[in-house]
Amino acid sequence: MPKNKLKETAISWLLHSIKILFGDERIRRYIILQKYPDLKHKLVKDIRTFNAFVKRGKTRQDRFKEIENYLDYAITLKKGIVVFTATNVQQNKEDNETHFQTFIIDNNNKKIYAIDPAYDKKEENFIGIYYAEITYDVIKPYFEDKNYEFNFVKLSRPAQTNTNDVFCQSWSLLILLKLMENNEYEQNEEFSIPSKNIDKYNMILEFYKQIFTDMPDLFDNLKEEYDGSINDCIDNEGDNNCPSEDEKKELLKVDIVNLLMKMTKNDMK
Repeated sequence: MPKNKLKETAISWLLHSIKILFGDERIRRYIILQKYPDLKHKLVKDIRTFNAFVKRGKTRQDRFKEIENYLDYAITLKKGIVVFTATNVQQNKEDNETHFQTFIIDNNNKKIYAIDPAYDKKEENFIGIYYAEITYDVIKPYFEDKNYEFNFVKLSRPAQTNTNDVFCQSWSLLILLKLMENNEYEQNEEFSIPSKNIDKYNMILEFYKQIFTDMPDLFDNLKEEYDGSINDCIDNEGDNNCPSEDEKKELLKVDIVNLLMKMTKNDMK
């Protein structure tokens, strides 16, 4: 594989691997607690991430009920915020589209803040390119029924503006961590999102570099995901989206630590 092609392909697999990693419940909780070790509610059952996938033999309504059961527990946690993440729930077995939304519960003041990376202040009900189903259909009505004040985190412009932007895992986590700094979510001011896509990608890239610099042990998880994704890739019906066996060997030799730290915003396109 030519050198430039190898780099381009490795970056594609690397970004895919980071996306999977940052959507993992254990990893999200680990990052949150590394950034904010004094967070009061830090147990596994406190900081949850509900993914999109319905378990075998279960229904979408079962998934919604599972989230509501967690909320019943979360509102009992006082003195300090509770943070969690939930995605839109798959419509059917073939539906692999996820849309991550992250939430901050302030039980003492009976308020909840919702982070939707597709939030668009110019659109009706702030609905951007993705409908934040789990927010509108589950979280918002639940808390309004409990007489909580519901607030969307205001974005200066949508972080996600087209379906090619698959960074909702990253955006929701990035915005959450920024807002938790000095309890900035309480001000409910606009969170600034760059206007140009290339600058948005740079914001995400700098976030990645900072996380892996602060938490270098996460590179082991990233390497495991990167290697596994490449090794397990099997083309379906001749799509030719997977590397050949020889290409896999080349990709697996790439130093992904060095690759990530040398990436520029142009590599994120």
